[in-house]
Amino acid sequence: MTFPSLVDLGTEQQAVVDLPFHGCHLVTGTPGSGKSVMAVYRAWALATAGRGVTLLTRSNLLHQYLAQLAPDLTEALDVTTYHRWIRAFWSARFRSDPPQIDEDDWTYDWLEMQQNCLARKVGTTGHLVIDEGQNLPIGFYQLCRLLGLDITVFADENQRIDSEQSALSEIRRALGIRSPIVLRENHRNSRAIAALASAFHVRGDSEVAVPTRAGPIPTLLRAPSREHLLSAVRQCFHAHPERSIGVICRSTHTLRSVQNGLTKLGLAGSTQAYAHNDRYRNAIDFSSRPIRLVSTASMKGLEFDSVFVPDLDAYTEDPTGVEACLRFFVLCTRAREDLHFAHLGAKEPPILSGIPESLLIRRTC
Repeated sequence: MTFPSLVDLGTEQQAVVDLPFHGCHLVTGTPGSGKSVMAVYRAWALATAGRGVTLLTRSNLLHQYLAQLAPDLTEALDVTTYHRWIRAFWSARFRSDPPQIDEDDWTYDWLEMQQNCLARKVGTTGHLVIDEGQNLPIGFYQLCRLLGLDITVFADENQRIDSEQSALSEIRRALGIRSPIVLRENHRNSRAIAALASAFHVRGDSEVAVPTRAGPIPTLLRAPSREHLLSAVRQCFHAHPERSIGVICRSTHTLRSVQNGLTKLGLAGSTQAYAHNDRYRNAIDFSSRPIRLVSTASMKGLEFDSVFVPDLDAYTEDPTGVEACLRFFVLCTRAREDLHFAHLGAKEPPILSGIPESLLIRRTC
């Protein structure tokens, strides 16, 4: 992981550091524009100014990533997840769990929560800094406004995969924000990776700056077995000791299978995996240099030098659908330097069919 210093921040990013310490603010921008970095800096600036601040996100894995992203900055911060914050807040004031509509999927009853807070005249102070804020339901923002909390939200509507999450316009209305700060520069992806990702960008933005850094064109490998791709992962690991490697799988079943395959190739001590509700795969150390395996459900906010997608055959949905395009847009933009897909059999998966050779190199092994 590399974390820029204050002097390395661009003009757009510096404007985030200089935001007023009070009130609600929305920062949006393209993947790679540094929203997670700026979320950490925003929380650090508030804490340095003596404000009570909590940095939170919905994803547990992204929470781990943010907590480790800049230890010198985050050690003085409360870094937590959305569910932990909600449950701790409610327990401290009502001595109970928050009311839920469905306990199985952790869906809260926002209307009842607002009514309870109004009846008891519950309020709170402090500042929340939220990364990947599009992942949170609009009821959460409405509750925070009622409580009188100051909030800085970092969000990107083009990474909003789940239809039940919040649109930027909804966040603005809920928090009374007139206009967002927009980060347009892509500091992460190479020009070739950004070009492929743009093929899945369903909300075209002509103001997004095209990256200038060169890099190899992403590849699509037709392989007789998954072991051929895993051999490529091992080769990359040994050939580029300075790089971080991410293997992004569609399902946790594939994730476990891939990790077992890499173990058989002699990389047992060089892999870390994260899978929801798996006690053996519930944490990743982002300060070390293993091969990191994550699912598409946990990939938002993360980045790797090299990204491998071993199960392209699993993307069987309509490739023209909005959710499919958004998922693949997020997937492509996780890679900084190179991006590799693999599928089994002769037939190319529809999600990448029609992509020209100028954006995607096809190979057979």
